[in-house]
Amino acid sequence: MKHKTNILPLLLLVSISLLACIIAFMARGGEVDVMTVLQYFVWNLPICLLVGFIDYKIITWSHRWRIPSGIWSILLDILVSNILLSLLSIVYIYAEASLRGIEVQFMQRIILSVFCNSAIILIVEVFYYNQQYLENKTQLAIMEKEKAQYQFEALKNQINPHFLFNSLNVLSSLAYQDAAKANLFAKELSSVYRYLLTTQELMKVPLQDELDFVKSYIYLEQIRFGESLHINLTCDEQALSKSIVPASIQMLVENALKHNINTRESPLVIDIRISEENVTVTNNLQLRSSVSKNRMGLDNLEKQYRIHGKHIEVMKSDFMFTVVLPLL
Repeated sequence: MKHKTNILPLLLLVSISLLACIIAFMARGGEVDVMTVLQYFVWNLPICLLVGFIDYKIITWSHRWRIPSGIWSILLDILVSNILLSLLSIVYIYAEASLRGIEVQFMQRIILSVFCNSAIILIVEVFYYNQQYLENKTQLAIMEKEKAQYQFEALKNQINPHFLFNSLNVLSSLAYQDAAKANLFAKELSSVYRYLLTTQELMKVPLQDELDFVKSYIYLEQIRFGESLHINLTCDEQALSKSIVPASIQMLVENALKHNINTRESPLVIDIRISEENVTVTNNLQLRSSVSKNRMGLDNLEKQYRIHGKHIEVMKSDFMFTVVLPLL
């Protein structure tokens, strides 16, 4: 959603600036005639509005090309605009003199034009920065909303009755079969929930922290599914200095489990490969028929990466499903 630009305040300010410049310039001669002021104002208003539009385009162009902002940016805008305006004024003044059949004070008009244009530049700069502030404020609100949606989706996927119920069932069974394994299972389960609760407000986390969390989660799921789930994880050590969106890898593993059948005869195989630039998560397709495929999780994950200026890549074939997450 982009903030709509209301151009009317800018046109009004430019018109007032022109009127003030004409009055100030005529006051230097000792007297100000109202009719003459109005005559000059009406005659010069169209060109003044055109100049204001050109100034706005120059300022927009300079900021689009990342020319440094601040006083030097404003001075550069004034210089470039006044050079263009002076060339335009030469043509305009001579055309006016020919059409009206009068003599004009060439240098005085040029000076007036430059003075008025400099004032317009300052007005346009203030207008531009105000518009940027409003757009950034709107964008920030959208980003915060998208972040909240992703956090809700991530928590909903993990801290849900099914996951907790299944984990507690496994823990209960292990308590009778293997006390040491039950103790380890409880610690890993605690680590998973602790990580989710401590990172839900973060935009990104160190990759090493995410991997420790993912390994805990994988341990829980492999204990639960046994030989029907195979998860392979390889990581380039150079990647450990990077960061990633929290719970993003885990969410892809969770999605693979949610959408695919896994049995001892047809195990679900998930490969997690981490290079220096990205994380690639691939699983074989054995789709369930009763699971909704609304892509909400992937869409929310894409929105989180968009905040960082990145995009995820999703590839699907008849037999494989792959998601590529860029490292931050």
